[in-house]
Amino acid sequence: MKKMWKRVSSMVLIAALTISLAACANQEKKNDADANAPENSDPGATTATAVPDENEQEKDKDLSYSGFNPLDYGMEPFENKVKIKIPVFDRADPNVPVVNDNYYTRWINENFGVNMNVEVEFIPITRSDTMGSYNLLLASGDWPTVFMEYDWDKVCQWSFDGALKTFDLEAFKSTAPVWFEKAGGQEMFDLFKLKDGYTFAPALRPEWNTFGTFVVFYRKDWYKKAGLELPKTYDEYFNAMKTFIELGYTNGIPPLPKGPFSENYQPGAFAEWPRDEEAWVMHSGVTVAPLSYEPMREALRRENREYNAGFFSNEFEIDAGNNSADTANFVNGNTYQYGMWLSSDMPDLRAFYEKNPDAELGIIGNTTVYFDRYQAGLTEVPHGRAANPAGMFVGFSDKATDDELKAAWLYMEWMAQPDVLFFMQNGVEGETYTLNDKGLPIMNVEYNGEKKIGFGSNKDYWCIAVEVKQIGTMEDTIAGLVPQDIPQDFTQELIDLYHISVQKNVVDGLIYPDPYFSVPIETVNLYAGDLRSLFIEAATKLVKCKPEEFDALYDKYAQQYLDAGYREIMEERLQAFQDGNASKLFDIAAGRKPFVPSDISKIAVYK
Repeated sequence: MKKMWKRVSSMVLIAALTISLAACANQEKKNDADANAPENSDPGATTATAVPDENEQEKDKDLSYSGFNPLDYGMEPFENKVKIKIPVFDRADPNVPVVNDNYYTRWINENFGVNMNVEVEFIPITRSDTMGSYNLLLASGDWPTVFMEYDWDKVCQWSFDGALKTFDLEAFKSTAPVWFEKAGGQEMFDLFKLKDGYTFAPALRPEWNTFGTFVVFYRKDWYKKAGLELPKTYDEYFNAMKTFIELGYTNGIPPLPKGPFSENYQPGAFAEWPRDEEAWVMHSGVTVAPLSYEPMREALRRENREYNAGFFSNEFEIDAGNNSADTANFVNGNTYQYGMWLSSDMPDLRAFYEKNPDAELGIIGNTTVYFDRYQAGLTEVPHGRAANPAGMFVGFSDKATDDELKAAWLYMEWMAQPDVLFFMQNGVEGETYTLNDKGLPIMNVEYNGEKKIGFGSNKDYWCIAVEVKQIGTMEDTIAGLVPQDIPQDFTQELIDLYHISVQKNVVDGLIYPDPYFSVPIETVNLYAGDLRSLFIEAATKLVKCKPEEFDALYDKYAQQYLDAGYREIMEERLQAFQDGNASKLFDIAAGRKPFVPSDISKIAVYK
């Protein structure tokens, strides 16, 4: 069995350990406090929670007496105490509670933990370096019971390296029947089955191909102020950006925030349409960017044009992307667009309106009402990449005992219960939310007490069961996610975007996820690190070069990329597909058919 942790370099370990020193110091202080706390004699209580006095019981009665007892769902407690370690993303957001010790982590232990004789420990995972955090845990031998990530390539690597165990699906179904059915049942589990068996429980991602919660706001008022119509083509959009700069709307700041390149860069609608299935298999993924794939030339050429027109920072390659500078530029009213995760509580958006009370924003989002980046001869059909059909991929430690594995499954099943999800997503009625006249929860964004909701309505806890907060119909769900306490109501615009997505992505079939391989692609493991560095170097220089130098420079880097291992990756991916060890382009979503436009001239063939 391979050991992933042996491949973690000493430099990575040193860096990770250095980053974790502050967290360790805080944990030591917490441990000191716990050591001095009164000993809890209740054998069913968690070790992290002291017995409250009568006043504390009254204060926290919604913790201990909330009625969310897993025994009510037919679960049976363990005879002996079981401890499970659950990862939770730490997004370094100062506006939310500490991720591994807050009201909701205690609520989970009081309701699930105490009643089931299970201690739930939450392990912070740095969101900006997910694999680095996991690698540190693997190298130290302190494995979490559950491994969770969104990206297929990453979770497969854990499995191929022996960190995860395969499990009996029938046992999982009998232990977590609600979770199993909510996730999509047998069909979804089979879609993500590896050759060795069932390794992942794919959490539900509602409306995976029609609705995403990352949205991009743009300055709609700038068009009105400049006397321009909203653009319908790329050239109209490009000329609008030049006009905004010339009119001084950006106060000398580049209008488009742009961070460094990463390996998760795809050429999008520049690829051929209808998609060639073998090209899709060879060039799609989050781990290796397809630099030598010819459509990448035009995707980077467009960015080169925008850079040379002054749309990006001259030093975008060292900017963090959506960092404090980007936020400040947006809040101060100097940038055309700004992306963020949709939530009822969006402090950056409130700050923007406080600084720019007369501004009007629109939403570009994952689709767009006014502009699909159409460019004659290049992007005539606006097709593109979808999110995973599954939400969080949940795997289980190969070191987990039978009781720990079962406790993790029971925890997932409990979290999937509608009442539990509702509480985790909304908190306490009258404090963190109120009900409107339709009986839907409306978040109180002014609340700042101990029950304050974490990032994305506590998403990083309940994402083990579902990816998006759902409230009634899809329209109700969208209404429940709309930012509160701002002068604009984006409800209808978001609903319109959703219906446009249904037509374009589901009916017309213009969106599709990356392929899923059921066998390891060893060349990716071998060459991905070097190719990542080479791609970042190449893409940065290609964007910043003179336009007349672009093609020769692209050809040079494309050849280097092929020689550095990408050719071998393409060949191994294609062989896996031909051997039946990869998903097929149009079989991923049940019933979806390839899009065939009525006007055959609208089919984009790469030129």
